[in-house]
Amino acid sequence: MVFLIRTCLLAGLALVALNELAAVRGGDEKPKVKVEFRRAETEPAKDLTEAVIPGSNKKIYLHKTTEITNADIAEARAAKDNGKSAVEIVFTAEGAKKIADLSKAHTGKPLAILLNGKVLSAPTIRDPIGPRAMITGELTPADVDRIVKGVTGK
Repeated sequence: MVFLIRTCLLAGLALVALNELAAVRGGDEKPKVKVEFRRAETEPAKDLTEAVIPGSNKKIYLHKTTEITNADIAEARAAKDNGKSAVEIVFTAEGAKKIADLSKAHTGKPLAILLNGKVLSAPTIRDPIGPRAMITGELTPADVDRIVKGVTGK
């Protein structure tokens, strides 16, 4: 009986190890990339977190609440914006409603786009955002690929 239990435990551990190895080698597991859109401000205030926009010394102040996440994005694909690498985002129906409401309420202020908790860019909202948007900034083709794979799992 003890031998049978040990054998089952070893077989179970072997399966867990094989699953972990498959994930590391590119098995079914999706890349772990977390995309967040958060309201931001240009002046510090209580309960806001300071962040620096990459490629500049410009500071923004992030709200704690995440407004848009990976779950609100239906598609993501590599694109070009004025010859620079970019990511085109297509929102889900719910995501499109969220971004439309957010962009109307936050017009004239920055919207921080975070990747794995780090600010990628913080464009100022000029007009309401529709069901499609473009993430731009100092993105390399590898950054674009990582974002697209992280969001789509492909």
